[in-house]
Amino acid sequence: MPRQADPRKAYLELHAASWRVVVFVPASVRAAIGATKLVHNLGTDSLREANVLKRPHVDRFKRRIAAALANVGKPGADDLHLAAELAKVARELKRDGTAEEWNDFDAAVYERHAQIRWKDSRWIPVVDPELGPTEVERALPEQTEKARLFSAVAHGRVTPIDMKHEEYLRSLDVKDRTLADDTRALRMLKAWCERHQTPATVEAIDIAAAHAFVDELVLGSGLDRVTCKKYVGRLSSYWQWMAPRLPAAASGNVFAKIVIRGSRQKSKAKERAFTDREVADLLLGPATPHMLDLMMIGALTGARLDAIVDLKVADTDHDCLRFKAQKRETHARYVPVHPDLREVVARRVAGRGRDADLFPEWPPVRKAGSMRERSFKTSNHFTAYRRTVGVEEKVDGKRRSLVNFHSFRRWFISRMEQAGVAENMIAAIVGHKRGSITLDVYSEGPTMRAARRAVARIKLPPLDGSAIKEEMGLRAP
Repeated sequence: MPRQADPRKAYLELHAASWRVVVFVPASVRAAIGATKLVHNLGTDSLREANVLKRPHVDRFKRRIAAALANVGKPGADDLHLAAELAKVARELKRDGTAEEWNDFDAAVYERHAQIRWKDSRWIPVVDPELGPTEVERALPEQTEKARLFSAVAHGRVTPIDMKHEEYLRSLDVKDRTLADDTRALRMLKAWCERHQTPATVEAIDIAAAHAFVDELVLGSGLDRVTCKKYVGRLSSYWQWMAPRLPAAASGNVFAKIVIRGSRQKSKAKERAFTDREVADLLLGPATPHMLDLMMIGALTGARLDAIVDLKVADTDHDCLRFKAQKRETHARYVPVHPDLREVVARRVAGRGRDADLFPEWPPVRKAGSMRERSFKTSNHFTAYRRTVGVEEKVDGKRRSLVNFHSFRRWFISRMEQAGVAENMIAAIVGHKRGSITLDVYSEGPTMRAARRAVARIKLPPLDGSAIKEEMGLRAP
């Protein structure tokens, strides 16, 4: 593999008794620049003078190359993908490659290696024993490490743990929240590798390393054991997916048999419905107009938060709200607009096109590649507001409050049952399975007329400041 033998001659070439600056152009932009290398004659035969004169020309050539690279993709953006493709070539060359083919391969790898290593390099003043005061180029440590990793991957020596992760995520059919858990779990593993100076490669993560990572995650991260188990499960799923696809992971899933044990006793307290008093406090509090409308729809439809935030004007036809399928639902569903909701819906659709959002106050996530649900900020807004009006219930052993936006759904279902609405009707309205093949597979569901009568039975608690009497249920605390 060709290397720069003498740093004093970096970017310099002696040509016809005169030193000249030479910067080689990456293959991807040679057509755009029109040359394989950029050259400037310094007009001196003194190496000392050449080192003094070369820097502005080297910087100028690098800026020109960087500008050309910006038009074809940022340097290094696909380094590992390229390295993986080169590794395939290396495997083929090991079987029947010629010496000439190997030389071409090594030159191609080194060209990108050098490009990565010297990105954002710095010029450092030094005193050379022969040349006296001069400047030499120093690579950033992180770029040097990236370059080494690129070469190691290209030659098939190592496999970064994240090299196949995007492909793995594309293969999943799960919610964005689970995809975010996958990404977060791998980020934690890479951070652990960095802290312990362990290469973040599939080869380095053996069973011992996997157990050491999990031990530190459980004991030192501050996360509860349920959350730790979730992240380890996502890593286990990734390793299981890699095993038949990547030679480095062929030995098996190193996370498969890890069990997170602990003496913590799970709390028996379950998340619950709002009481009528809590619903009244939320609806009477200092909520923003869009938060108040959101809570009204949650209370009088039993819909999940994400489904409400995703509503569009077109989803309000026929005096109904059309909610997208969620969880294990196979179809979108209509829920009649409650009489107390008609003013809210009419006000929200007024003057807006059919494709407009019903809640533009919470727009979709704009950050490219984000796996957050649209309702993420809405949920944070509601949680902060709920706490300001004193609607909260925390218990030891539970990370989340026992009440949250989903408590509107629980309240709606409870009040429907208490109003004498049949169980299969409640299930059809809120999108639950109705408990039999006959109803879940063969029936098209109750009629809209019957559903309107059922929804109209729901009564909000008094919102005029009068006393609220909580109905006693059968379930004891």
